Amino acid sequence: MTSPDDQALEWLVCLNDTEADDRLREEFARWHAVPEHARAWRQAEAFWNRLNPVTAEIRRRRRLSRRAAIAGGSALVLAPLALWLTRPGRFADYRTFAGETRELLLPDGSRVELAAGSALSLDYATKERRLALHLGEAFFQVAADPEQPFIVKAGQAEFIALGTAFNIRLFEDQVSLTVTEHRVLARRGQGESVVEEGHRLVIGGSLATHAQAVDTDTETAWRQGTLVFEAAPLGEVMDVLGRNAGWRVMISDRARRIPVTAMFKLSRLSDAPETIARTLPVRLSRLPGGVLVIRAE
Repeated sequence: MTSPDDQALEWLVCLNDTEADDRLREEFARWHAVPEHARAWRQAEAFWNRLNPVTAEIRRRRRLSRRAAIAGGSALVLAPLALWLTRPGRFADYRTFAGETRELLLPDGSRVELAAGSALSLDYATKERRLALHLGEAFFQVAADPEQPFIVKAGQAEFIALGTAFNIRLFEDQVSLTVTEHRVLARRGQGESVVEEGHRLVIGGSLATHAQAVDTDTETAWRQGTLVFEAAPLGEVMDVLGRNAGWRVMISDRARRIPVTAMFKLSRLSDAPETIARTLPVRLSRLPGGVLVIRAE
């Protein structure tokens, strides 16, 4: 039996179908009358509204009288504006969009490659070179300068270069570091550890995992136009695919934990969600506005 959260996503897909009729809406009302179902629906609808503020506002206004709709007309402008203002990295120094990567030459001679859908800020003070990765993924090649430490903040962690090249990826409250040259000092709160070349450290939630040996070419394959995943959770996979293709993804809790091993060319991502749906126990729906809904079977 599917969970209420999965059922809520099912209803979201059904009610956004152009063929939804009164019978279907009555059936939804009976389902929604169950308190647990109502809670799951509120969560699904809240996420949908964050993804599509204009569409959500139009639906809301359909339920208003003509007079009330006119009085609330400014909300149609303010809702997407509020979302725009609160997105991570909105005022970052450097941004990339879907399908775009960018190479940056920093003032000290260091280089950064920004993956698609990423945001980065710089703060080069007298004694430190500080950067903040707000969103997405980046590869750093650091110019040596013992007098000015090179420090990248990402999520709740800081990474201090020790003569280094390394990759950082942000996913929700999780940040992963892959060191391709030399070492990096990883610090979170009062804890810190040195990550050696050829190792990956994942920090998320309240715990930090131990660094594990990895194939660094695989971990940074995005720089060569390929996305490679080895037993990665589907939630993270879809986050990376979404950043590169411009999709916005709603995924059920059960589906997001499914491990994925796959390889995708950045130049051919259009059918990737259908490929995943054919090979994993999930169902895929595409909604207006480039929204993908993925539920476990």
